[in-house]
Amino acid sequence: MPPKRTTTGLSLPEAKGVTYDESEMALFHAKLSYHSTIDERMASKDPNLASICEHQARILERWEALKQRQKELAERGHGLPPAERSQLAQYEWRYKRLEELAKKPAEKKN
Repeated sequence: MPPKRTTTGLSLPEAKGVTYDESEMALFHAKLSYHSTIDERMASKDPNLASICEHQARILERWEALKQRQKELAERGHGLPPAERSQLAQYEWRYKRLEELAKKPAEKKN
């Protein structure tokens, strides 16, 4: 027996031609991570965390701009040049490495 609908008249469109863009999701998660931690990290007054946050912000800005360029080129039927595709992959890697550094406990000075 099919489940009953709780809302009448509302229906979701069928997912036709929906593609999963791993790079787009990585950017989304990076932005989410950045925005959820920026206030706490900047309030800590740790110069290393502040520097990491500044670098992450620049990476996200460039990453987002390159993703936008990729979308614009795709609309025209073109793709990113190989150098820019490589750069796109590097942004994700760089962001993740900085995030690992930010989460790493500070070494205690003796």
